[in-house]
Amino acid sequence: MTKLKTIIVVASLLCIINAAAEMPRDYYPNNLEGRNKGDLKTELHKLIKEHRRIEYGSKGTWVVFRESDIRDDGSIWDMYSNIQRYFPASGSHKQMNIEHSVPKSWWGDDYPYTVDGSFDLHHLVPSDANANSAKSNYALGEVEGNPSFDNGVSKVGKATGYSFNVFEPADEYKGDFARMYMYFVTCYQDYSWRSLGTNMFITGSYPTLNTYSQNLLLQWHRQDPVSKKEIDRNNAVYRHQNNRNPFIDYPQLAEYIWGDSTEYTFRFVGEPVIAPTLNYKNGDVVQLANGQLNTSTTEHIALQGVNITSPIDISIEDNRHFEVSPSQLTAEEITSTNGAIIHITYHPQDYGIHETLMILRCNDIPDDIHITLRAMCMPSEPAIIAIEELRASYKQNDDDIYLTLRNNYEPVTWYIDGIVLPDNIFSPSSLKVGMHTISFETSSVKGKIRVYITE
Repeated sequence: MTKLKTIIVVASLLCIINAAAEMPRDYYPNNLEGRNKGDLKTELHKLIKEHRRIEYGSKGTWVVFRESDIRDDGSIWDMYSNIQRYFPASGSHKQMNIEHSVPKSWWGDDYPYTVDGSFDLHHLVPSDANANSAKSNYALGEVEGNPSFDNGVSKVGKATGYSFNVFEPADEYKGDFARMYMYFVTCYQDYSWRSLGTNMFITGSYPTLNTYSQNLLLQWHRQDPVSKKEIDRNNAVYRHQNNRNPFIDYPQLAEYIWGDSTEYTFRFVGEPVIAPTLNYKNGDVVQLANGQLNTSTTEHIALQGVNITSPIDISIEDNRHFEVSPSQLTAEEITSTNGAIIHITYHPQDYGIHETLMILRCNDIPDDIHITLRAMCMPSEPAIIAIEELRASYKQNDDDIYLTLRNNYEPVTWYIDGIVLPDNIFSPSSLKVGMHTISFETSSVKGKIRVYITE
């Protein structure tokens, strides 16, 4: 990101903050800074998912609409049609619907609604009933060719370059819808998507938007910037629901999560910086060579980073079988051409598969990085694995037997006639008279034996 671009972004941000006098800066925690991509999105999710549920219908949603979706002349602000309508003395407008901008069929909530997303006023808006019906539960998109519905504000038809139908709002509202959708997949990133929602969303906390929707929503977000209408609506919903749409308050967040600034970290003010990164990430596994009992072997891994300015502290959870050194690396070592070397020593105290977590802590990286160290110690001359003390035949009234394997150091799954034995218990009384097969399976070996059950 160039310095000029940063200045433009910050200048735009200041204009928006001045316009949004009600936007509380202290609503947004400082721990959003220094984050990007899924890490930033998840922190926003934790913030905005905590909100008040407003009753659905004329006594709840429509009460808020009278503040959040009203024009200066007192008419209802309808983003789906240009028909001028006014709020009745009380309750809902009979020719309008409560429209879920993100269709509720996409997360499978039916009447009576029980899921928070079905009530969330950051995407519920008053809509002309005919336009709402035409929109159906289609994805957002740009219509190609002749639309099947067009009232001058809303269009429905085939998506440009795709085979599915889409709903296309007027240009003046495309940014509004983009930011509603960005809010929704952040607030509800733990939902599973179904129906036509899979044309835009993918299940998972990040990115949640598929490639099609990322490109579309970012395009609309950039072409149609945040308006005073959106700012006023965000403030009105906040007064009732107690949470905000961060993509209205800080539009540049979209770029740090999905857009052109994902290699940079978010800052409320000042220049963003290139995101500090390491060549090892949280959840990685380092598989070490197998070891011998009471014998130490040492391996080396290179830790290399970009934009690291603070030392990295290194520790492990369990030092019975493992040791690491050094306990700290300098930023200069990590950012050097060849990186810094971490020495990992494996000294098994017993046979088996051994694991521990190596934990990296650095002030430049918001969360600790946990790396699994894994190694195995087996006898130098592996003995034959066999089932312990199992006879060729049993009576139905014989005692239950706990099944074990000799010379095995791995988790084992047992089966009787192909059915898993969850407690590893062989019970002759549960079997019919006749021949049966007991089998076992580990990650490296499997075998079986036949037993005969008599009365």
